[in-house]
Amino acid sequence: MGKLKLRAARAGDRLRLEGLWRDAFPDGLRAEHFLEQYFVPDHVESSLVLLEDGVVESMVFFLPTFWYDETTDDFAPAPCLTGLTTDRKRRGQGYAGWLVETACDFLVEKGAGAVWTVLPDNGLETFFAMQGFWTLPQAEDFSMERTVLPPVSGKLCRAEPEEYDQVREALLRGKSHVVAGELFSAFQRDSAEHAGGGMFLAECAGAQGCVIAARRGDTVEIRELLCSEEARPAVLALLAEELPAARYTMEGRSQACGMLRLMNRFARLEKPTGYLGCGPL
Repeated sequence: MGKLKLRAARAGDRLRLEGLWRDAFPDGLRAEHFLEQYFVPDHVESSLVLLEDGVVESMVFFLPTFWYDETTDDFAPAPCLTGLTTDRKRRGQGYAGWLVETACDFLVEKGAGAVWTVLPDNGLETFFAMQGFWTLPQAEDFSMERTVLPPVSGKLCRAEPEEYDQVREALLRGKSHVVAGELFSAFQRDSAEHAGGGMFLAECAGAQGCVIAARRGDTVEIRELLCSEEARPAVLALLAEELPAARYTMEGRSQACGMLRLMNRFARLEKPTGYLGCGPL
């Protein structure tokens, strides 16, 4: 192992970061788009890189969000760990674990109340558990054929991040949860649209709902669905009109793992509870 160094990512690292991003997330949001929209150079609360002999070998990215704790009626910064990867030649050597732990130490010093992430599957659940993250299942799994969805009257429209957040906060009022904010919600929208879906607001049966969905083949995967239990069939029916597919699924427990690490005044020994958002980013 050569000489190691940790620092905030810089503008001059961009080409290397693009390559690492594409390698880690080949089907995800384009590296160029992500770095143009969300990369903040020279900011340890946004990105950190690990260098070996002057070469960036591992990176971690965060987007700003907040944690609301219902027991204390209090808010604190809670960055979302959005991207983590190590060069293929260096994987399995402990770089990523050390980088995540060091990043969390930085964020504690900056007053963060939590760090969280959502995994595309449970393959990294053990890794993050070793870094002090708890798994928070998001929702019951469900799967529906389009043919069983009822005809319904109502309205579903694509939403801008700011208006989506307003409805989302109203639906989550009084419950411990991540407050997404406009920048993170824009990332969610861009990721969903990249996968042939989008971010939507629904009005039906006298109620509001909010949905983030993406396509995978002839299936629409629902990444977030917030509405009353009574309104769910109607919201799904409206979504089916907007995004026709054979099947609509949401994997809250069996696959998508929301993981949370509480820190500073929110830190506690027992497993935390709350809502992070459903489905992989």
